[in-house]
Amino acid sequence: MRFTGVRRALFVIAAALLCTTGTAFAQPSTLMAKVVVIGVSGLTWGDVKSSPGLTALVNQSNVGSMSVKTAGPRTCPVDGWLTISAGSRAWGTGTEQECADLPAVTGGKVEGWQTYVDRQAQHHTGAPIGRLGASRDGICGFGPGAALAVAKPDGSVADWSPAFDAAKLASPACQDAIVDGGVLPPREGRTEALLKVADLVAKARAAGGWVLLTGVSQEKLLSHQQTLVALQLPPDNGARWLTSDSTRRPGLIQLTDITATVLRGQAASVDPAGEEKAGPLGGSEIHATGDVHTNAAAVIDDRLDANQRYEQPRPVLKAVAATLAAALALSLGWFLIRRNSLWARRTAIFALLTQAGFFVAVFLSTATVWWRWPSPGLALYGVTIGISAASAALSLLLLKRYAYLGLSLAVYVVLVIDAVLGTPMQLGSMFADGPVIGGRFYGFGNSTFAALAVAALVLAGWAAQQLLDRSRALAALAVLAVGGIAIVVDGKPGWGTDFGGILGLTPAVLLMAWMTWRGRVSWRALLGVAVGGVLAVSAVAYLDYLRPPAQRSHFGNFAARVIEGDVGDVLVRKLQAALAVFHSPAGWILLVALVLCMLATVLPERVPFASYRTFYLSRPMIRPTLVALTVCGLAGSLLNDVGIIVAGIMGGFAVPMLVAHLMGVPRPATVSPESHLVQES
Repeated sequence: MRFTGVRRALFVIAAALLCTTGTAFAQPSTLMAKVVVIGVSGLTWGDVKSSPGLTALVNQSNVGSMSVKTAGPRTCPVDGWLTISAGSRAWGTGTEQECADLPAVTGGKVEGWQTYVDRQAQHHTGAPIGRLGASRDGICGFGPGAALAVAKPDGSVADWSPAFDAAKLASPACQDAIVDGGVLPPREGRTEALLKVADLVAKARAAGGWVLLTGVSQEKLLSHQQTLVALQLPPDNGARWLTSDSTRRPGLIQLTDITATVLRGQAASVDPAGEEKAGPLGGSEIHATGDVHTNAAAVIDDRLDANQRYEQPRPVLKAVAATLAAALALSLGWFLIRRNSLWARRTAIFALLTQAGFFVAVFLSTATVWWRWPSPGLALYGVTIGISAASAALSLLLLKRYAYLGLSLAVYVVLVIDAVLGTPMQLGSMFADGPVIGGRFYGFGNSTFAALAVAALVLAGWAAQQLLDRSRALAALAVLAVGGIAIVVDGKPGWGTDFGGILGLTPAVLLMAWMTWRGRVSWRALLGVAVGGVLAVSAVAYLDYLRPPAQRSHFGNFAARVIEGDVGDVLVRKLQAALAVFHSPAGWILLVALVLCMLATVLPERVPFASYRTFYLSRPMIRPTLVALTVCGLAGSLLNDVGIIVAGIMGGFAVPMLVAHLMGVPRPATVSPESHLVQES
């Protein structure tokens, strides 16, 4: 079958691109013989700025920001220390609990340890708490938090002291160390606590080794407020920026990187039950990258600015969404009241296109460096609204009734360029969960995938329509070319690195190409498309799995869990996350809206709008394009952990463009179903 050959070609291209992908940064430099981790709960860059002792350490250190997201809704001290213990995100505090004191050690064992073990199973975290302590001997612990970090899988602790002991730290028996630097009080006494932290760092440095001072927790429910401090000293070759292969961002590491650094990337061989291999580490070794910095004040200001970049997007997203929704509601209301008014129609069309223009603005806004402006939140709001409106106006001016093509092309080009450059526009965009929430640190997230999918499928449909009169085969190849680029960009490790995205986009592109080529769909074709998509994705995941563990992306880590039989908790967590949207009425409203959109695609004759029915039959490529969008939205919703939100975002981009096009195009002569069939034959 000719289409099978095309599918195999895409498979080979994807495999070849994957094999040429390397890590985003150079490999970690060799660590000193001893690694000393000093964890302080709640240590912020504002604390560094207010503490002369900590400020003085900046030019002597590799520096970065620490993302402290754990598995639960809170990152209490117990959650942070258990995450270091497991090397992957752990759940320490009960769902309804406030942050409690750290457990005591009685009889050489952490009190209540089994409760923490049971909590991992209850919430399907898959976190093997006790992994660090089980890895090898010679890891010393000092303080109550360190007891959790160095405890063995049964909760027992060895080489542990209730308080810091400089002499013990300096002894040869202490090969590495975890030190609890305490919990910073919110207000009164914080200055004195920071003095003790600076003194603790000085004592740890005197013992020799590679000292990492880092924040380990914040206590706010469902809001980690900001990234915390990470200072590593002495620097290997001049003070630079900390990073890891798990974040691929200069100046940014995450909590699980600590475990990988202490273990030098080597995981423990057993889980808490002592029966199976533990899953892959959630982090990678910490190392330094970038230029040398020599100005402590500038470094601190840069980190405070970075916090704005991480914190503002989600709150501002709500304000932008409310503004666009209000403008759209008012303009459509005016149009419904004054249907014969040309200005009312034009205003409604512009509001609809501005809504779609948001999907351009959400990425281009990062190019304005808004987080360095005097009022970052207000700047992001203004920039996003401005770019959304400007994109709509420019598309209308240049393309008039084909304005949707301009918006789709803009999103497509911007995201292709962003992926090739290593996705710099994602960090700090409204579509990235970001380090504060502990979401994706690099590549494309679900929201970005949804925008790219709509742009790619709309452009592919338009390109195929231009070639359809010449050759159906050429038109199908155009679909494969436009869609194939989007698949590679979205899925290639080091670029989009989006496992769930290519699972949703690949079958949609293949099905659209088949419908373009053959003009109809059979069950055999559907089965072939599904199997081809699964095989292509599986091959990419397996090739990524063959790379060293530290270099793997989400693809390879998922394949490792499948091969090692450790994928159950991951799938359960993703299913729970996908179903969480139905905990509120908004989720059910979204589901009803999406079902209606899908029915409009497969049963156009039932839609009570003559303009839509006429439009559906006006061009042969409209049906394949709408079907492909429906398939992609359905597959993306079923295969991603945000569920129907994927389809909702796709609808938020595609539907306004469609409605604006229907309102702006003069109604053509009536096209009968019979003439449509003749046109497609």
